[in-house]
Amino acid sequence: MVKFATFEKTVEYVYKYLGAPKESYNAFQQTGISFLGGYIAGIGSAVASHPADVMVSKLNSDRKASRSLLA
Repeated sequence: MVKFATFEKTVEYVYKYLGAPKESYNAFQQTGISFLGGYIAGIGSAVASHPADVMVSKLNSDRKASRSLLA
């Protein structure tokens, strides 16, 4: 969810900063702006999800190898 919201807002801000509507740029330029938005969205997504990933890894490493989730 964070990734999609961040991507949309980033692309919106880039076009606003450049001062021209999306349609005024060629396909190569639009692809570059989309790439930038995806790059920034990926960073935001990693920052948002990393703490939870660390907790899950820590919980799984503390569990004995012979135990399952139910036991």
